[in-house]
Order: sequence, then C-alpha cells, then structure tokens
Amino acid sequence: MPPSGWPGQQAPGQQGPGQQRPQGPGQQGPRPPAPPWATPPGQQGPGQQGWAPREDTRQFGAVPPQSGQPGGSSSSAAGGWSPQGGQPAPWTAQPATRSSRKPLVIGGAVLLVALLVAGGLFFFLRGGDFTYAGRTVTEPEKVLTDGESAIDAYVSSRNGASSDDTACFYRYLDADTTDVQDDLVCGPVLFVDGDTEAQYLQLPVTPSAGSGDVTLEVAAEPSDPEPQPIGDRELLSRPDGSSPPDGAGGLEVPEPQRAEPGYTAEGPFDDVTLEAPSGPAVLAGPAARVTVTEVGETDRVGTGDDARRPAEGEVFRVFGYQLDSGIGLSNTAPSLAYRVDGGDEVPVDSALVSPGASIEGLLSVPEGATLDLVVTDGDVVQTLSLVDGTPGPDNLQVLVRENTEAAPVPAQQIPGVISAPGRVTTPFTFTVTVQSAELSYYAGTNVTALPSGPDRAFLVLDTDLVADGLSGGEGPAEYFTLTLPDGTVVPSQDLVPDPSLVGTAFDVPADFTEGTLTFGGVFTYPDTATVDFQPNTLSFAVSVPAG
Repeated sequence: MPPSGWPGQQAPGQQGPGQQRPQGPGQQGPRPPAPPWATPPGQQGPGQQGWAPREDTRQFGAVPPQSGQPGGSSSSAAGGWSPQGGQPAPWTAQPATRSSRKPLVIGGAVLLVALLVAGGLFFFLRGGDFTYAGRTVTEPEKVLTDGESAIDAYVSSRNGASSDDTACFYRYLDADTTDVQDDLVCGPVLFVDGDTEAQYLQLPVTPSAGSGDVTLEVAAEPSDPEPQPIGDRELLSRPDGSSPPDGAGGLEVPEPQRAEPGYTAEGPFDDVTLEAPSGPAVLAGPAARVTVTEVGETDRVGTGDDARRPAEGEVFRVFGYQLDSGIGLSNTAPSLAYRVDGGDEVPVDSALVSPGASIEGLLSVPEGATLDLVVTDGDVVQTLSLVDGTPGPDNLQVLVRENTEAAPVPAQQIPGVISAPGRVTTPFTFTVTVQSAELSYYAGTNVTALPSGPDRAFLVLDTDLVADGLSGGEGPAEYFTLTLPDGTVVPSQDLVPDPSLVGTAFDVPADFTEGTLTFGGVFTYPDTATVDFQPNTLSFAVSVPAG
C-alpha cells in the first residue's frame, strides 16, 4: 500500500519502498537478443552466422540465380547473368570474327569464364557494379559516405568506439548478382558493455521511386541499436574494393562516460553493494523521523548507454534512507536536501517526501568530501551523514531515544503546616505522588520554553499533593530539586507562564538515566496560603532506561 502524506497535506506522487523514478543510467531493461542476421537462402552454409532478413521494399524483384549458377545446376552457358524479365545483363559479349590463327586462345577465354561462373568465382569479377532491384545505384560512393557520417554521429551520441577502419559496405543479395540489400553494413563499432565479437550495425537505405537509375537515401540511425557479428564477408563490397578488418579491428569496449561534477540520480542501484551504518543514524523532529538505512561508494553505476562514472577526481556516494512520522507536533512535510562539504544544498524532489517512503540516491562528490542529508522540519534543521550515518551536532538527541519514561515512583508522606493571614495555622500529613517523569524536548503544545541545547532535554514531572485526603493539585515546582549522579543539583523550572497552572521540569542531559528528586521547603500560593514542610524533606529515586 503506498505511503500516505502527512496529515493536512495533499499526497504527492508516491514512491513505495524499492520503486525509483524514470530509471537512471544503469536501469535500462535488458534488450531482447537480436536474432542473427541471415543472408538470403542458398548463400549460407550450415552453422554460419549471417544477417537477419529485412522486409523486402523493392519495386522489382532481384534477379534469381539460374539453374546453371551456384545454387542450381552448373550447365549454363558461359558469360554474364542471363537477362530476366526485361532486365539487361551487366554486359553483353559482342560476337567477334573468329581468327583462324587464334582458335585456341579465344576458346580458352570462353572456357575460363564458364569455369569461373560454374565455380562461383565470377562474384569477384563484378568490380564496382551496384544495383538495387535491377536499377543502377547512382553515386554509390556518396551513399557510403552519408552512411559513415550517420554512423559516426550515432556512435558519438552513445559514447561508443570507432576507428579509422570503421566504414560502411554494400551487401549483395548473393554471390551471383549486383543487386544489393536495402541496408548498409557499417563497422566495426563497440559500445559500453558491448561484445567484441559483435561489431556491425545495419543502416537502412530507402530507394527513390521510378524505374531508371536509383538514388539511395541513408537513415540517420541503424535498425537495431545492438551490433551483430559480421556474416558472409564475401558479400560485402565497396567501390574502392576495401574489405572489413579482422575481428574488432583493434577496438576495445569503451568505458562509461563520466558524469558532470555534482551529478545526482535516484535509485535503486542494483549493481551497487551497500551496507548499514555502524551506529545510530536517525533524527526526529516535529513532523518527520528520518533513518539512514544504507551507505556505500562505487566508481560506476548502470549498464550500457546509461552507465556512468564519477566526474574526474570524484566518487559516487550511494545511500538509502527511510521517512516516517515524527513526534506529531506538526502536519507540515519537511524539506530535504543534500549538502557537500557544507556548501550549497541540492534539494530532494518534494514528491518523494511522504511518511513511509524509502529513498535511494546517488551523488558525485569530491574524494574525501562530506555529504549530509539536511532535514528542515519547521524551525528545526538537522542533518545525517550520507557517508556513515553520523547524526549532526545540532540534532535533537532526546527525540531519537527509545526510552524516555521513568520507572514508577512510590508515593511518600511528609508532615507540614498550612497558614494564612487571619487564620489558624493547621498541621497536616501530606501525600506526595510523582505520577510520571518523562524526558522530552517539547514539553507541550502550550509550552514555548525549550531545553538549553540540542543535547539537553526536559525531565517533566506530573505530581499530586494531597493533605489528609484533600487534594491540593499539582505540587508547585518550587518544592522540587534534582540531584544528578555527579552531585550536580538541578533547580526546577515552571514551564507554564500561567500562575494558575504548574509545569515542573528540569533541564538535564539528553542521555539522562538516573537522579534523585528532593521534595521540601515552603511555598506561598496565589491565594496567600503558605504550606511549609520545613525542616522535613522527601527523596524519590528516578530512573530512565538507557537508549
């Protein structure tokens, strides 16, 4: 169930526990593996990795292999491709006048061509001819240049790696045609977390309309962002006759790009190991309680294109913290921020701040720098270290104690006398009861007084004074003192300015665990009655469990 907002606050967009915002450089969901790109049927041997087929967009069918060419029987006549469907052959041999002096030479040439065709070697004699569905490709060099410009920009945008050997190639449909596929094969290139055995991208081309020569327009991006292994290298060709380099051509998988100084991101960061702080890492205020639950450091987050390294000279500080309701004195949500080395604050998105929310974040900070979570809760500003969870020196220490209530204190009796002008002095036996003693920083909603420092607390008493069965109400603060174990005597305070009310308290260390209350003395009430217990006193041992 998503956490609700602070009472009186419109609930912001909620973040449940483990759920971060548009994912970060590292959360990119795994891409499904691209199928191997296979060459056209009849051109790929068993077990050979090829290129994936593309949907045919040609207006005219490519010339199919004939029965006398590879893939069919080898009984075709010598020469080039036979014209099909009105498509002219790449060239037509002109009949020559036979010379009676050179019958064997001419016959030998014809026989050589026939053997080359039958053996599939005629592929290498195509030279720089490139056609698309039987139409001659105009300016084939420019098409490749455009493709290489597109690939360079694409690789740069992804922080990839290329080299002087990176180039684009046409890919023939098969070994017996000058028709090319409707994409260029470009590489080698590598990206972050890439595979050195998969280095080539497919860059689609779009043919111009018509039936004459064709102009190919190159797409700005490849059809698949993941490079694939090169297949059927012999089908790749360029007008300059160059070939792809072996393997990755010396390329290495690139490192993730560096983040900007002060870079921040929201988790979760599943690839980072975090640990719980070694000591207490909690603060509390009027509206909120915040606990640092995990901290860590890493030199990288994310995978693939979303991966990041810290800025030069910095480290990634990764942390998690939990938000809960505070002591209940405020309905206003706190504001949170990150602060590096006491400098400017980086605000936390207020939409993330709600009771029950669990936040995981990251900041790129200089090595050795401090990093604090700053929580502004009303007029109270407190901090927690996001390096080790240490609370700030100005944090209200008593508000994070688990134990604040004293153990029950038995009632005691003491003799005293009541006197007033014009009345007879009367002795009574008084029963003094310490109904409760509790440590607090905020003594009550009608109390403005605060302890003397963030490391101090009020020990607030609730007492009752009864004279021979007649209740005198709360015992005045003036009757009480508190002695600490080191002998320090702490005077009482009446925290309530209204003279008709009593709020007895002592300013004690926030880690107070024991002391001795002393009751006695004389006090004159507003109605002029005086109650005197001298010289008698009572002592009450008060103890609060540590922690």
